[in-house]
Amino acid sequence: MTSLAAKTSLAAKTLAALLRLSNRRKFFASSALDPERVVSERGREARPTRTMRRRLTVAWSLRDGCEIYTVAPRGHPPGPTVLYLHGGAYIHPASVHHWRFIAEMVERCEATFVVPFYPLAPGYDCLSVNRFVLTLYRDLLERHDPSALFVMGDSAGGGLALSLAIQAASEGLPRAAGLVLLSPWLDVSTSDPAQAEIERRDVMLMRAGVRTAGRWYAGRLPTDDPRVSPLFGDLAGLPPILMLCGTHDILVTDARRLAERARRESVPLTYEEAEGLMHVFAIMPLPEGRAAQARIARFIRDVRA
Repeated sequence: MTSLAAKTSLAAKTLAALLRLSNRRKFFASSALDPERVVSERGREARPTRTMRRRLTVAWSLRDGCEIYTVAPRGHPPGPTVLYLHGGAYIHPASVHHWRFIAEMVERCEATFVVPFYPLAPGYDCLSVNRFVLTLYRDLLERHDPSALFVMGDSAGGGLALSLAIQAASEGLPRAAGLVLLSPWLDVSTSDPAQAEIERRDVMLMRAGVRTAGRWYAGRLPTDDPRVSPLFGDLAGLPPILMLCGTHDILVTDARRLAERARRESVPLTYEEAEGLMHVFAIMPLPEGRAAQARIARFIRDVRA
């Protein structure tokens, strides 16, 4: 494990304070989430902005009732393709933060990002979501060389990205060139004892509500099924992995557990931790977020070299 940031920026400290004052994490404070309310309060998913559409090439398609956006740079030859799986505890749609990050990464990496609005819990469970993304992955393999295909995700999307890679390996599909996991949710039970202390510093997540979302996503599967919680999956045959997480994130304990497993099992995983940073800091408009984005771009370039 290496450190991504030696010192927390003033901007990151200010954002953490604002998030705490906003009480954003109150949504996850109780295990008694109301599924009807969760669905009704989703509103419309954030979509590529007008500014993005002016800067980049944005295409739209529909698959099995789910929207898929393809975002590509203008004026560049075809580069790598990235299947991006957004976070949101498997119950929230993509946010404006995701699109800001995607636009930045498209230009940094000169890459095409494929961004599906995959089915969400509680209306859909893990089996439905995994079936959708695995089918999409197969389609991408038919149109792109695996050596130029990456899978990336944040939070729940990071867990889904790892689960997808594990399932693809078990089915004998060509592996992607690399995986990028940003503050991934790897064990939906959120049961690591060390998370209790970290929760006091986490300005975005609380275990009680997160666990409920995880149970909804698991559906009829046990929460330790690798399709639900890829921390417990077979890591053999996976491509190179870059994983980033902050220390003020309850999910950091599972990132550390995955990094330790990868070390023992000789899986090519690079883990970098940012001291004092919150959940999904890598997609935030922060100095540390920009440093993380540069690190991701370098990982993609190095893997392809």
